[in-house]
Amino acid sequence: MRGRSIRHAIAAVREKGVDTDLKLYDKIEELSGENIYKLSQALGWSSGKTYTSARRLERAGMIHVEKVERNGRSVLVVRPKTWNEYFTSKELEEFKRMAI
Repeated sequence: MRGRSIRHAIAAVREKGVDTDLKLYDKIEELSGENIYKLSQALGWSSGKTYTSARRLERAGMIHVEKVERNGRSVLVVRPKTWNEYFTSKELEEFKRMAI
């Protein structure tokens, strides 16, 4: 019995994480190039929640997170991947040939 309830709890947490990540991804598309702090403010989340979700999206290959210096401070800037980053150069060449 206990094993089932633990699996159910883990599934619930994963599902909540997916919802969080999708909300953040939508905000990243809207505010591309903003830092983690600005994104967290826009969503009304903590910086930690936003950072953790951004790292999951980065591991999934959906966004870029890079450290830059702004106003003398180091910040993490977040951008969604562009559509062409999801394809190989060979696939992109094939798309170009099809368009002609």
